[in-house]
Amino acid sequence: MSSLVLLSVIAGTGVLAQLVRRAGRASVDSAWLAPTLRALADDPGAAAEMLTERVATGIGASHVEWWRRGDDGVWESRLGRIVDDDARALDAWAAAAAVWQRSGAGGEKGTEAAVAALARTGAQLVVPVRSGRCPLGLLAVGGRCDGRAYAAREVDDVEVLAHHLALLGEREETAARLAETRRMLQQATSLSAVGTLAAELAHEIRNPLTAVQTFLQLLPERLDDPEVAVDLRTVASSELQRVARLLDELLGMARTSIASFATTDLELVVDQVVRLLRVSAGKKDVTLERRGDALPLGVADAPRLKQALMNLVLNAIQASPAGTTVRVETRALREGAGGPGIEVVVGDDGPGVAPDERERIFEPFVTTKANGTGLGLPVTRQIVADHGGTIAVETGPAGGATFRVRLPLVLPSAERRDRAA
Repeated sequence: MSSLVLLSVIAGTGVLAQLVRRAGRASVDSAWLAPTLRALADDPGAAAEMLTERVATGIGASHVEWWRRGDDGVWESRLGRIVDDDARALDAWAAAAAVWQRSGAGGEKGTEAAVAALARTGAQLVVPVRSGRCPLGLLAVGGRCDGRAYAAREVDDVEVLAHHLALLGEREETAARLAETRRMLQQATSLSAVGTLAAELAHEIRNPLTAVQTFLQLLPERLDDPEVAVDLRTVASSELQRVARLLDELLGMARTSIASFATTDLELVVDQVVRLLRVSAGKKDVTLERRGDALPLGVADAPRLKQALMNLVLNAIQASPAGTTVRVETRALREGAGGPGIEVVVGDDGPGVAPDERERIFEPFVTTKANGTGLGLPVTRQIVADHGGTIAVETGPAGGATFRVRLPLVLPSAERRDRAA
């Protein structure tokens, strides 16, 4: 289970616990409240119309309105946009007050400006929805259809619902922040890999440039030789295209990681990773081999999938002693949990991963390298999970570590991806 899903579960548990405590004042006869809370738990993005209708029906109100406060401080309401002094008055009231009632036990509490703004809602009862002291909105409840005043039990029920809405808002904000943190983490890991590759690809780029430079130096002496001119044009074109391809692939790794799934040549993705990292392997006197089946087309986010595979292959190269081999083996799977898929296995002849460390290495900041960040494998697992796949580590047939990635060819639903994470 990913950190994001785990924190969502914890947050959901907190919501229930707080609601139970808060609902202690609410009557057990409130038949409408429990189904409404369950509906919100099942669908946190439930339409405001559904909620307001349930509240109105539950307490016999003539109408119920949801007024939302935007991040810009503007309140959106039936009366239009509420701004300036009225908006600030509502902010001050919603941040500190409990419930406003036009008449009855609650009185008309609040500053003069706030009372005036609330009176213009036409509501009999107004309940704030806030996170801490930050207002999110309010529930404006009209008078009862039978003309009676609202009982304390009914006011408590609406307060419980408002509290639930606030907790869901907090949970959504936390999830959004976690998603942004995860995106930044993936970007940082990608840039770290790019930095490593840039240094190691320097001579890979220098070699073709040297070939072109050599021909250019010979050209003045051989201007009348048509064969030299043809050779120069052929070599220059070929070598400069090679440089451009390397730079494009390197820059592709550095671009901002925004999920974009499309039909992808998975064979090309693996081939590009192997080609880019052969230089890194050669500098360590490690052989990088590609084995197995040619891969079909599939739905994937190609730059992020490439990043995940590069993390695995780079780790394998760095863990391998000189004179050994890193193997990238691919296999087409006819059937899997989500239908046809692929398997990519990265194996090395290094020290391997101890059984009690095989889950911990996917946790952030856990590393066995002297200069490691401990971010590569957590990011890799998240990318694989976003593709609806799985990743596992085991000991290879001859020792070393073997990482096995399985991915479906068709992107699963968001619910199934969450389960995979």
